[in-house]
Amino acid sequence: MHPKIKNSIIIGIIFIVITAAGGYYTLSVQKKELTKKEVKLNELMSTYSSPEIIQAKFVEVENRVAIIDSLLFTGKLLIPNNLPQSKFFDFVNAYSGDNTISTYTSTTFMSRETENGFCYYKYRVFGIDSYTNVFNLIYAIEHSKELKKIISAELSATNLVNKQGGARYYVKFDLEVRVYFSSNDQFAAVNYEENNLVPRTINDAFYPVVKTSTIKPKRGDLADVQDGSLISLVPQGAFIIDSDGNTKLMQKGDEVFMGYLTDIDYDKQTVTFVLNKGGMIEYQTMKLGENFKNKGKQK
Repeated sequence: MHPKIKNSIIIGIIFIVITAAGGYYTLSVQKKELTKKEVKLNELMSTYSSPEIIQAKFVEVENRVAIIDSLLFTGKLLIPNNLPQSKFFDFVNAYSGDNTISTYTSTTFMSRETENGFCYYKYRVFGIDSYTNVFNLIYAIEHSKELKKIISAELSATNLVNKQGGARYYVKFDLEVRVYFSSNDQFAAVNYEENNLVPRTINDAFYPVVKTSTIKPKRGDLADVQDGSLISLVPQGAFIIDSDGNTKLMQKGDEVFMGYLTDIDYDKQTVTFVLNKGGMIEYQTMKLGENFKNKGKQK
């Protein structure tokens, strides 16, 4: 067979196969797809055949959004959408209290990270302030409507002395805070109110029980018996060596620095003093031949 005739037959067969396959796809497969889309189109046209129907559907969807939004509104916490970094700086300024010449609150942005599909900004909040202001700031961060969490906190007492010699008691604080947000509005309410961020009044946990400012300065004629010793008992009283090395004859009821001699026991060869150390009452005993020993404490 001539090669030209052979090639023509092969091309003809290929053309017939392609035509048959295209006809099958068009008349069978594609027709079924077109039928489904026509049905869907007819359904949509019947559902949204007029502006009134479209408006009614819109109102229905709007009501559903309002229900979801109300659930987010009544929840204690929510995660906002695309939160700006500057918002937390404003939040700290609003709830850190009024700073004075001796106090301050500083906020530093550290990084942006992700956790369990949510984003968060990490901040460092540190400074020196009164216990009440520090507590109010921590309470506001932990109970804010927009989710914020204190990851770590370091608190310590610090004292400042004014020009008149009076002590002021402050708290030095250093907080690591995460402020969460989302890249979508799934967890955010359209309109919401901030939670009540005013805590109840509490006692200052860092306020000193014993304040050195309440201890009166030692007068020159009073014996400081804290490091003293009992050297002799006589009918007239007891010979005491005070912390300065001075020897004094003392009787029951005599005043000493921060207290009084309250008891002389000749049988046990002891003397007992009561000392007021800035509000802490201590009963202390000296025994003949021994250094001053602590007998016990009473508040």
